[in-house]
Amino acid sequence: MADRHDIQSWLNGDRLRDSRIRKQYPLIALIAVLIFGYILFGYRAAKQQHRLTDTKKEMLDAKYRYMTISARLTDVTRQSQVSEALRANGSTLKENIVPPTKITN
Repeated sequence: MADRHDIQSWLNGDRLRDSRIRKQYPLIALIAVLIFGYILFGYRAAKQQHRLTDTKKEMLDAKYRYMTISARLTDVTRQSQVSEALRANGSTLKENIVPPTKITN
C-alpha cells in the first residue's frame, strides 16, 4: 500500500512540491534545455548533410554534362569534320595543302 501511495504522490504532483525536489528545478530545466538543443542541432546537422549530398550529386551531374558537351565539341570541330560539313553544304572552300611559311625581313 505504501508503494501505491508513493506512486500516487508522484502522479498527482505532491512530490514535486517537496523542498528537496524544488532545489533541483534549475538542474532539471538545464537538462531539458540541453536535450532540446541536442535534438535541434542533430536535425540541423542531418539537414545540412542531406543538402551537401544533393549538391555533390548536382556537381557530379554538371561535370558529366560538361564532359559530354566538350567531347561533342571536340568531335565537331575536327578539321576532317569541318571539311566534310563544308562539302555536304556545297561550299567551294577547299582545304589548304601547302604548309604555312614564315615571312621575315
